[in-house]
Amino acid sequence: MAPATTAPLPGSMTVPPLFGWEFIAVVLLVVVAVAVAFFLMAAAGRNVSERAEMQAWLEARSSGRRQEPTDVRDAAQAPAPE
Repeated sequence: MAPATTAPLPGSMTVPPLFGWEFIAVVLLVVVAVAVAFFLMAAAGRNVSERAEMQAWLEARSSGRRQEPTDVRDAAQAPAPE
């Protein structure tokens, strides 16, 4: 004959605290990992063209030469050369 099981002590847990939440935690971790990978790839891929555009803008800005106005109206509004 099998021994009789005793009732658990009051306050003792009979079910683990994360019972049933393992699947939700795994899904959330996968979603976060995919999101991080997407943002890293998006940031790495787009940086090249933006960096080239910024470099071209900086080079054009620091050329130091000003174009002479070709129109009479532009000449009247242009600042005097220093």
